[in-house]
Amino acid sequence: MKVRIVFRYIYRVSLSLIAAVVLYLLCAMVLSLIPTRPKAQTCASTMPFYVTSNGIHLDIIVPRTFFEGEQWEGIDVPDAIQYIAVGWGDKGFYLETPTWADLKLSTALKALFWKSETAMHLTYYHRVQSHWQKLELCPEQVHRLKAFLFHSFLKLDDAPLQVIPDAGYTKLDVFFEARGNYSIFRTCNNWANQALKAAQVKTAIWSPFDWGVLRHIERQP
Repeated sequence: MKVRIVFRYIYRVSLSLIAAVVLYLLCAMVLSLIPTRPKAQTCASTMPFYVTSNGIHLDIIVPRTFFEGEQWEGIDVPDAIQYIAVGWGDKGFYLETPTWADLKLSTALKALFWKSETAMHLTYYHRVQSHWQKLELCPEQVHRLKAFLFHSFLKLDDAPLQVIPDAGYTKLDVFFEARGNYSIFRTCNNWANQALKAAQVKTAIWSPFDWGVLRHIERQP
């Protein structure tokens, strides 16, 4: 009798978990397809910006001049670098998974189902890459994007932005401490989507997937 009760409990829990996953994916699919309606911009673009994905994770790419100014103290862009890809994500996942071959199930589950610390990832590029999706941003949009990205970094009083020592994968990337927690409701792609919303760029209402953002970027006029 007890065994039957245990199996019934496991069955109900399993059904609840499956239902939760299906509901999450359904909401993500629908909200990824619905575009935002930012106000129309009449000013001219002054800087080249881009969005890119490695197949799963989105980065927003800014020109090196984006990080000029005292507020960005701590970011030292190497000479000859012209563009910086900026991403936000789970700190443990970032630092423990330099390649997909290094991915551990425990790391992925922790990132998805526990609120965890986050990090900013900056990757340096000498030139534009062919697969990047271009954005046309006017000065007001650039100002909004700067504000969003700046407040994504962890900043303590007047101290420089907090670099994470010896955490980069190569000589052309670096990690910084970030604000906020990572979860299935605020993924790296949600962060990128929020950044685009802040910059008044047409994007998805909400999307934890890279394609949910890129599909709207590709359709920009």
